[in-house]
Amino acid sequence: MTGQILLVEDDDAVRASLTQTIELAGMVPLPMSSYVQAKRSIRANFPGVILTDIRMPQQDGFDVLRAAQTADPDLPVIMLTAHGGVPSALKAMKEGAWDYLEKPCSTDRLVEVLTRALAHRAVVLKSRRIERALLRNDPAAVNFPGSGKVSDGLRTALRAAAEDRGNVYLWGDAGTGRRQAAFVVNQLAAEPCPIVRIDLGRPFDNADLELPEGPVDIICRNAGPDARAAVDALLARASRHEDLRLIVLGDAGIETLGWRGATAAGFTEIRLPTVHERGEDLLEIFEVLLRQTVRTLNIDLPTVPEAVAARLTTSDWSGNLPELRNFAMSFALGAQTQYEALPNQTLADQVEAFEKLVISETLRRTGGNAVETAKSLGLPRNTLYDRLSRYALSPKDFRSKSIG
Repeated sequence: MTGQILLVEDDDAVRASLTQTIELAGMVPLPMSSYVQAKRSIRANFPGVILTDIRMPQQDGFDVLRAAQTADPDLPVIMLTAHGGVPSALKAMKEGAWDYLEKPCSTDRLVEVLTRALAHRAVVLKSRRIERALLRNDPAAVNFPGSGKVSDGLRTALRAAAEDRGNVYLWGDAGTGRRQAAFVVNQLAAEPCPIVRIDLGRPFDNADLELPEGPVDIICRNAGPDARAAVDALLARASRHEDLRLIVLGDAGIETLGWRGATAAGFTEIRLPTVHERGEDLLEIFEVLLRQTVRTLNIDLPTVPEAVAARLTTSDWSGNLPELRNFAMSFALGAQTQYEALPNQTLADQVEAFEKLVISETLRRTGGNAVETAKSLGLPRNTLYDRLSRYALSPKDFRSKSIG
C-alpha cells in the first residue's frame, strides 16, 4: 500500500533503519529527527500517518501527538517505545494514539500496523471529499459515493442523462437507489424543475393528468410489461410538450419488459449496480451512511474497528443500501452504548473487550474454523485456544453463522 509516513525519530541509526523498511513496503517515508522539524508537516488532511518515538530530548512523542490532534483529530499517530516503556505507550493510547509498537519490532508487525492506519486514513479523507462535494451541491457524489470504476461510471451516466434532458429509464434490484438516481437526474439540471410522481402499477387517466407550467419531470415508479400503454401515452404527451421529461423506474431492462420500437427508443437506459458490485467502495459507502446516521442521532462518530471492516467486505449485502444503512444504524447505536460504558472500564478491560470482538468476528467470518481463524489473526493455535478459553468462546457456536 502506498502512503506517506511522517517518521519522527531522534536516533539516526533507528531512523535510517525504519526509513528503509517503510520504503521496501512501498510506502513513502518522511524522516524527521525532532518535533520542531516535523511540526511543519503536521496539518489537516495530511495524506498519511505519523510514526513517532515517545522518548526524545526536549519535545517528545506526546508533543507530536498533541500537535496532530490539534491539526486533525482523525490523523493516526503510532507511538514507538523502548522495552519497558509500555506504561507510557498505554498513556498515549488513552490520550488518542492510534497504536503503539515496542522497539525493536518485527518488520511484519510494523508494516501491518502502518497498513491498517493508512487504510483508515484513506477512508477518512475520501469521506471528507464527499462532504466537500456536498457543499458544492453535487447530488451525484452525495447519493452515490465511491472512487471505484462502477460508482464513477454510474455518476457519469447520471450526469450525462441530466445534461441531455431526454427521457431516462432507471432500473436495478430493490435497494440499489433508483429513487435517489431519479432525484439526482432532476437536481443536476441547471434549474431543477417540479416533479410529478406516478405509480405505473396502478391505473391512472393520462388525459386528466394535471401538470404545472414550464419544465417538469414525471417520475414513474413500478414499470412493468403491463405499463407499456401508459408509457406510450406519456411519451406522446411529452412529444407535444418539449419541457416534459419522463424518468421511469423499473426492476428489469427495457427489452425484458417487452418494450421495443418507439417505446424503447425514447429512453436513455441506466442500470443501477448492486452494493456487491460496488464492493471496492464498501468502506467508503459505509462511512458516508455512518456519518449521516450520527448526524441524525446527534452522537459522536465512532471508529470502525478492523473486525467490522472485515465483516463489511465479506458480506454480500443482498439487501443493498437499506441493509447497509440498517447495519450503520446498529453499529452507531452499539458503539454509543459501549462508549457510554467506558468510564467504568479500565484500559485493560477495554483492550480485552476489543480482542474478544475481533476474535468473534473472525470466527464468524471463517464459519467457526479455528485453524483459519488462527492463521487470519497471525496467532499460534495454542495462543488462540488460550484466548477462546479466556473469553468463553467456542468455534462450534459460529459454524452456522458464517458471513456469506
